[in-house]
Amino acid sequence: MSEEKKRVYIAGAHSRGRTLRAYLEYLYPDLKVEAFLVDDMTENAEMVDGLPVRLIGQGIHTEYPVYLGMRGVNHEKVSGELRDAGVKEIIPVTVELDMRLRNAYVRRYEQDKGRTFCVIDELTAGE
Repeated sequence: MSEEKKRVYIAGAHSRGRTLRAYLEYLYPDLKVEAFLVDDMTENAEMVDGLPVRLIGQGIHTEYPVYLGMRGVNHEKVSGELRDAGVKEIIPVTVELDMRLRNAYVRRYEQDKGRTFCVIDELTAGE
């Protein structure tokens, strides 16, 4: 019997949230994104990339961590809405975290293809 995957949500159902999902599920096979969360359905489909899109606070599991997969300018507002809904763990995806995830994703992808990946900073580190 396999262990159950850790379930999380991603706040944001547009390109940043969708890309974040790809990074997380590829890098952490024991993690499953349960749904995308949004604060307004008017500009969102009910399903995105095979996952449901849900309104913050409506039928969500507040014990699941929520990654903020959106522009940083929206983090404070959405974090407040998530806290008001009872979410305990909110993980802002900052520029730095996004860069670390992206580099790890590309490194792993290239390794899986039998190729080497390194960032320019690694090449020039001793200079």
